[in-house]
Amino acid sequence: MTDAPIKTVREQVVYQNCFVTVMDDHIEFPDGRAGRYLRIIESGGRPGVAALAECNGRFALVRTFRYALGEWEWAIPRGFAHSDDPLVTARRELTEELGAEPVEVVSIGTVTPNSGLLSGTVHLVHARYRTEVADPLDTDEVKGVRWADLETLRQEIRVGRIVDGFTLAALTAAAVHGRISL
Repeated sequence: MTDAPIKTVREQVVYQNCFVTVMDDHIEFPDGRAGRYLRIIESGGRPGVAALAECNGRFALVRTFRYALGEWEWAIPRGFAHSDDPLVTARRELTEELGAEPVEVVSIGTVTPNSGLLSGTVHLVHARYRTEVADPLDTDEVKGVRWADLETLRQEIRVGRIVDGFTLAALTAAAVHGRISL
């Protein structure tokens, strides 16, 4: 970025594991002042995915415990990168979390979940199934699968039962791409 208003002076890794790298970057503002920015790189910088899975007008939600929130959450399947190709990652995540591979997976855009802290993007996909599947392979992560129609999803969003940002973003992206009608 040649027109970036903030210049990176030195990148400093302060923590790293198989999921994230935490950077404490030394930076310089346009007026010459020094500063620091914390930055988290997920999955080695490869994009994750969030998948809106559909079967005959009903959409798959998975129940997972979100440790960072300390709560159970119903949301669309999602996960870290398994490949540089987000469609490969989407197929793998859907198979792990729902129990079968979809017949179609189409990219519907990307989202930056927290661009003030996370340096990556997440690919959004719309996947189609011929039959509703609910047999997750990863039962440590997924404790339930259910399929809901759009009216049920709208109601659960209205009353605050569905609050996951990826679910909300995928529904919006699918609608603006003409894949679903909200």
